[in-house]
Amino acid sequence: MNTRTYIDNAQDERPVGPKTLAGIRRTVVNTLEYMGIDFPCEVSVKLVSREEIKQLNNDFRGIDDPTDVLSFPSGEYEPGDEPELGRNERLFLGDMAICVDIAYKQAYPGHTPRMEIELLTAHSVLHLLGLDHRNKKEEKDMFSKQEAILKMRKAD
Repeated sequence: MNTRTYIDNAQDERPVGPKTLAGIRRTVVNTLEYMGIDFPCEVSVKLVSREEIKQLNNDFRGIDDPTDVLSFPSGEYEPGDEPELGRNERLFLGDMAICVDIAYKQAYPGHTPRMEIELLTAHSVLHLLGLDHRNKKEEKDMFSKQEAILKMRKAD
């Protein structure tokens, strides 16, 4: 698969090392593979501060609180579509914003900040692909997919 993941670390609240950046890229690829996406894609990831995610959450969802991750699908992909792409083209799936500080705070023994950032990445890519968790059934389905994707990490 020819996937490109652009990462912008736009925060300085918490350290983000090369292993975390590699984990984000690997998780994007693993999520797309798990979901059967076999065409070239692009995803943009912005690692943001608590203040920036709060502003984004307020601007786009009307919620004046910080959150861990936000997803912004491009609208170029519809589930089940097989896009017609030129030889060197990739389908832009969308953007995500991950709050690194909140990821650190959601980590716990046996689940490192890097693992939490990878979980949030998988969660966001699933949103970019059209999945949601508006009800218990959707939530159970989406969260089970996340777990399966994170298990792929151990096989890498």
